[in-house]
Formats: sequence, C-alpha cells, structure tokens
Amino acid sequence: MTDQPDPHAPRDAFADHRDALARHAGGLGYVRDIDDRHLSIFRSMGPTLLVTFETEAEIADRPTRLPWSDALARRRRMSTLDIVAHGRTWFRSDGLTAFFDELTDEGFFDEFDKVIFAGGGMSAYGAAAYSVAAPGATVFLAQPYATLARDITPWERRFRSSWHLSFGPRYGNAARMIDAAERVYVVTDPTIPADAMHASLFQGDHVTRLPAYHAGGAIWTTLDRLGILNRLVAGAEAGNLTPTRFAELYRRRREDRVWLDAFMRKVDRMDRPWLTALMAGSLLQRRDDPAARRRLNAALANLEAAGHSAPAGLRPEPVIEARMAGE
Repeated sequence: MTDQPDPHAPRDAFADHRDALARHAGGLGYVRDIDDRHLSIFRSMGPTLLVTFETEAEIADRPTRLPWSDALARRRRMSTLDIVAHGRTWFRSDGLTAFFDELTDEGFFDEFDKVIFAGGGMSAYGAAAYSVAAPGATVFLAQPYATLARDITPWERRFRSSWHLSFGPRYGNAARMIDAAERVYVVTDPTIPADAMHASLFQGDHVTRLPAYHAGGAIWTTLDRLGILNRLVAGAEAGNLTPTRFAELYRRRREDRVWLDAFMRKVDRMDRPWLTALMAGSLLQRRDDPAARRRLNAALANLEAAGHSAPAGLRPEPVIEARMAGE
C-alpha cells in the first residue's frame, strides 16, 4: 500500500453521497456530520455493535455504494457505527476525537452486549486507535499501522503526504490503544517488512496474529475478494478465530486469479527459476495461461543452462501461436 496525493476535493460530491447514506440509514438510524472530512452512520439492528472505518471513495467504488458492514450486519443482526473519511485523513481530527469522547461520556457503547472494531490499512489504524473508547471490545485489524509519528516509526518512509498530521496526544498510537480490548486479531503479510514492523508493535496476551503470506499491499480488499472477510469478522465476534482457522480460509487464495497473478509477478522478481517453474507449472494445472507457459519454458531453459535439475514432473510446454484471421 502506497500513499497518494490527498487534495481537498470539493464538498459537493461528499454531500451527495451523504444524502444517499442517510436514505440507507432510514428509520434504523441516522447520518451525522462530525466535521468537514468525517461523518458517521449509525443503524440500530441488534445487541452487537460493529464499528467500522472506511473512506468515502471505498464506499463509492462498491457496487452497492454502501458501507462494507451492511451485508454482515444484516445477516447477523448487528447494529453498526460506520466512520467515513473524505480523503486520506488517517481519521485524525479534533472533531473525531470529540465525537468519541461524547460517545464515551454518554455511555453509548455500554448499551451493547458486544462491540467490534474493524478496519484495514489506514482504517485499521482508526479502528485500533478509537477502540480504547469501548473497553472490552473485540478488534479485528487487517494490515494495521501503529502510527506515522516520526519519533515512533522513523523507518516508515511511505505516506509522506500524511506526515504533517498530528498522531497525538489522544487516540494517537494505535498499538497502545488496544490495551483495554478483550481480544485483538492482527492480519498482516510478514513478507512486507514495514507492515510486519507495524504489526509487531501490537502486543499483548490478548493479541492473535494471523499471517497472510504474500497477500500484498491491500489485505482487506484481498480478504473481501476471496469471500472470507465476513467469516473472519464473525469468527472474531464469536471468539473462535484461530491461526489454524484463518489458514484454512486463506487457502482460497490458491484459486483466486488476481492473487495468483500477483504472486507470479512477485516470484519473477525473486530471480529464482526453480521456484518460477514450480509456480508456473501449478498455474498451468489450474488453467490455460500463455504467460505461465512462457514463464515455465524460460525457467526450465535457465535451469538447464545452469546445469540444475527441474522440479519433478515439469517439462517444457508447447507454445501455440495465435493464427491470423483467414489463415
């Protein structure tokens, strides 16, 4: 995940989507403007409260144009509190701090039997940071960032356009804000060093680490595309999400073309022909893939030239050239 410029887009588009979200909340809840960059959507549907963090662009890109929480909440009869950011705000604002202070003072979270905070990437930062407002909550984080404060994470060289934001003094270091949670689940890709370093800052006996090897820079999106995100959050709610259960569900990546293609490109960059041949051969077992066939043949040729043996059972595949129309 890399940073992008965060221009102050016109408010009109955000306001238009706000109206659509207000209609979605309907008689079950309300939409509330927190400040000019954040709003909240609350819907009362059950004794468990799911608190999510997203950007307006993420919601707008979804086919339903609704918060991610909608499908899971309807299926499991959960109430929802969605915090929506207009742009890459990292959910840092005095208005948002005051909003969660108000919820705490009013005993809002005490009205629910269970409270779950969830988010991915920048939104995982928000979910972890504000989870302290509801002691005893369950927190589900995919690819979380602890903070961008330079004195705490000087090794974080991404997200430069957000370095000017204040990550304190309150609700600041997300890795410390989880101390009051009952359970915390941290999904991260250990093969991305900076992400792994952030994840290592989330510590405690109540933290369950769920390694998603080679998931890439948008884990939340990957888990959602694999069709397992809702099941993972539901497992977090029930308290039975274990590393073994996560690994079982994450195996679905082996049938996901987007993940397979991304992993194949990653293997290409490693310059390891034996592994490339093994991966390309595995792809060809699943589908007719000209690119995988070319990779397999090139890798086998490189192994032969270097005097190395190929993975068992793999041999060059014939390349079928596309014929011109009329030939």
